[in-house]
Amino acid sequence: MYPYLAMLALPSGLALTSPAGRRLSLLLVALLYFLMVAFRFQVGMDWNNYIYIYQSRRAADLPELIFAREPGFGFLMWFAARSGLGMIFLNALSGLVFCWGFFAVAKRCREPWLAIAIATPLLVVAFAMSGVRQALAAGIIFYLMARWEEYRTSLRILLVGFASLFHFSSIFIMMFVALGSRAPSVVRIGGALLIGIVTFAIVGWAPGSVEAYSRLYVGSEGKISAPGAIFQVAPLTAAAIIYFATRQRWTLINGDNALYRNMAWAALLALFAIPLSSVGVYRFALYFWPMAMIVYADFPGLIENPIGRVFYRLSIIVAAFALLAGWLMLANNSYAWLPYKNWLLEPHHAMLLRRSGV
Repeated sequence: MYPYLAMLALPSGLALTSPAGRRLSLLLVALLYFLMVAFRFQVGMDWNNYIYIYQSRRAADLPELIFAREPGFGFLMWFAARSGLGMIFLNALSGLVFCWGFFAVAKRCREPWLAIAIATPLLVVAFAMSGVRQALAAGIIFYLMARWEEYRTSLRILLVGFASLFHFSSIFIMMFVALGSRAPSVVRIGGALLIGIVTFAIVGWAPGSVEAYSRLYVGSEGKISAPGAIFQVAPLTAAAIIYFATRQRWTLINGDNALYRNMAWAALLALFAIPLSSVGVYRFALYFWPMAMIVYADFPGLIENPIGRVFYRLSIIVAAFALLAGWLMLANNSYAWLPYKNWLLEPHHAMLLRRSGV
C-alpha cells in the first residue's frame, strides 16, 4: 500500500506548498506517474486477462486482428508480437497515452495538484493500473477535452473515432461532440440523444461490447456491482453538485465551458442510471473525470478568504487519501493491486502471470 500512498503524497504536498504548479514540477510528477502506471507488474484485476488475450492472439495475422473488435488494440498486439516487445510494451504504451491525457487536463486547472490528487485513487490507481484498452482510449479523450475549445468539430469526431478503436465505450463522447457543434439546437440535441440511445442499446443488448476482455474492478460474480459503481461515480456526481450550486459565481470567475457543463449534467444522471446498467455507467462515467478535476481544482478561485482556501485544499487532500485507503482496504478485488510491483525492479526471468488470489 505504501507506494500508492507515496504516489498520492507528492501532488498532495505540492498542493499545499505550491498550488499553481510549475512546468518542471508537473513534468517530474508526470514522469513518476508514468513509471508507476506503465511499468506496473502483476498489478490490477485485469493483469492475467490481458496476458491470456495476448498469448491467444499473438500468432494471429494482421487482417484477423484489425477486422475484429477494437482493431486499434488488435494492431498493437500484432506489433508487440512481431517486434518481440510483448505485453510490457502494451502496458507501457497505455500508461504513456493515459498520463499524457491526464496531465494535459491537469495543466488546464487553476490548481493542478488538487486535480491530480483527487483523481489519483479511483482514476489512476483503480482504473489506469488495470484497464489497458480503456486507459488508452481515456488518454486520447482526456487530451481532446483539454484542448476542446481549440479543435473544430471535425477534429473532435476524428479523435473520438480514433479512441474507439481501442475501447468501444469512448464512442459515448460523440454525444458531447454533437452538443458542442455549431448546428441548430434541434440537430445538436437530437444527434446527442440518438447517439446516447444507440450506445446504451448496444450495452443493454450486447454488454460484451464494453466488457469483452475485462473481468472486474470493484464487484463480484463477473461484473461490476451497483455498490461498487456508486463508489466510483459518487466523486463525479459531487463535483457536478458543486458546479451547479455555485454556477453563477463560477461562471463569473472561471468562465463558462459548455463541455464541462454538459458533462456535469451527465454525471448527475449517471448516479440514477446505475440500477439500469452498473457496468455501462461505470465505464462511461470514467470519461467525466476531466470535469471533476476542473471543478475540484478551480473551486479555490471562488474562495476569497486565504484561510478558507487552505482549509479547502486540506479537505480535498484528506478526501483523496480516504478514497485511496478505503479502496485499497475495502474493495472486493483490491488484493490484485497489493503489493505494488514494478517491472523495472523485477529480475529478467520473473514470470508475467500472477498466481491466482495473490
